[in-house]
Amino acid sequence: MEDQWRIAEYDPEWSDLFLEIGLKLRDALGEMAVRIDHVGSTSIVGMDAKPIIDIQVSMHNYEVVSNYKDKLERIGFVFRAENPDKTKRYFREVPGSRRTHIHIREVGGFSEQITLLFRDYLREHREDCLRYALEKYRLMQLYRQERHKYVEGKGPIVWEIIQKAHSWSQETGWQPGISDV
Repeated sequence: MEDQWRIAEYDPEWSDLFLEIGLKLRDALGEMAVRIDHVGSTSIVGMDAKPIIDIQVSMHNYEVVSNYKDKLERIGFVFRAENPDKTKRYFREVPGSRRTHIHIREVGGFSEQITLLFRDYLREHREDCLRYALEKYRLMQLYRQERHKYVEGKGPIVWEIIQKAHSWSQETGWQPGISDV
């Protein structure tokens, strides 16, 4: 398995990988999943990123993990109960499989919406997309062996982009588009 803790050049295959997994999620979850979206840097055409597919599944009553845990485990994802982010439930690939992060969030909730807004803003604003990628390269070089510092280091640019995205959303009347799957 390739080293996925690195920044890689954009790969158009990331969209195909998302679609393959997204369709499995749709099949397993059915209408329980209100939205299934490709999020994170691999969802932004042309953006260099860690080659890890991030998928956001939006549903009502996401807190009741027992409603969907078995369904996700049957298709190869493991519930990560130790997740410190209380706005989502988190699943990962079975060890030895390609790295995939599944974020289950409340439909219409702040964390669901901000994730979609951040993605959509970067898709439309190439300059900020490039700045963000350069910062990730810089941080990876500094903190290759310290993942938590890499993640923390992204905070300032992420919040700067979120502020710009918020203004953009107010100017344009942004609404999330239709679900990716």
